[in-house]
Amino acid sequence: MKNNTKKPFHRLAFVLILAALWLTGCTEARETMMQMRQELRQEVALEPAENSPESGEEIQQNQPEIPSIEDIRIEETYEPVQTMGAPVQEITVALYFGDSSGENLVKQEKSIPKVEGMARATIETLLEGPDSNSGLTAVIPQGTQLLDINVKQEQKKCIVDFSHELGQALDGTADTANALESIARTLCQFDSIEEVEFRMEGQTIATLKKK
Repeated sequence: MKNNTKKPFHRLAFVLILAALWLTGCTEARETMMQMRQELRQEVALEPAENSPESGEEIQQNQPEIPSIEDIRIEETYEPVQTMGAPVQEITVALYFGDSSGENLVKQEKSIPKVEGMARATIETLLEGPDSNSGLTAVIPQGTQLLDINVKQEQKKCIVDFSHELGQALDGTADTANALESIARTLCQFDSIEEVEFRMEGQTIATLKKK
């Protein structure tokens, strides 16, 4: 018979040898892995400082250049503004003032804006008096104001109401006639007026018709 007692021993020895080799290999592998992990951690720790876009030089390169206040220039352009609308039309009217002596009435023509109420605009211009270089004199007392004016076209009559200052000329002298006559002639130049009724503070004082 053959002796089989050596087989278990050889097998056990073989297993122990393999276990020793395996353990030795695992230990070296573990040491190698631990060393690789440490080196990787060091590289990761150094990477932001070396490759980060926020490093000093790259931050200066990436930052936009801000111009100083001296380099900023503002250009202003002006364009002419065109006003819309038709030009104002004017009309020439006749105004009656006294001559240098104040005894006679003299016609003076003047251009004024053409408006809807031409009778009112003409009398208000008359109350302003003659031009300073015309040599003519005002026959209506200074400060007289036009309170109201009403043109009745069917009757061709104009009713004008003045402030009390007009009463300064109503003293029965030639000044009274010239004051009222200058107003009547100025109004009767319009085809729609042939008669003028004068009022002062609402009270009728005289009536003149176109000659």
